[in-house]
Amino acid sequence: MIRYFHLLIVAFTLATSLPVFAHQQKASETTALFNKNTGQLELMHRFYLHDTEHAVQSLFDKKADILNAKKTQQQFADYVATHFQLRTLDNKPIVLTNVGFEVEGKFFWVYQETTLADTAKGIKMFNGALRDLWPTQINMVNVEGKGKVRTLYFSHNKTWLETRF
Repeated sequence: MIRYFHLLIVAFTLATSLPVFAHQQKASETTALFNKNTGQLELMHRFYLHDTEHAVQSLFDKKADILNAKKTQQQFADYVATHFQLRTLDNKPIVLTNVGFEVEGKFFWVYQETTLADTAKGIKMFNGALRDLWPTQINMVNVEGKGKVRTLYFSHNKTWLETRF
């Protein structure tokens, strides 16, 4: 009976602790959308709010509040902007304009845009956001609006990836 009770306690402890581990995603998703109406390449970076809460406290200040402090939100948006870069296929930097950011539901969004030449055959990307904090962070980028959707995964040693269209 005592053995059964101990087994039950261990099972309960494991079952209740799993959601805590599962809560941190350590992943982000970016959509790089070629908008045919505006001629712009629109970048929409989506981070789990729970991850950003932990990140800003490590990156900026232990009391940083991404939910309620515009200053912290701006700091995180600036951080993302410095950790996401584009280049032409011949390695020329592509300047990105920061458009804004917002908290929406369980996500924090950062928006950027740029103009690409119609003749561009592809781009190179660097997406290192949060990978300096968490080596297991995976940043996925979906490239849409120029043919079929292409997906790039930034993880482990992958720093600069290329897509052609």
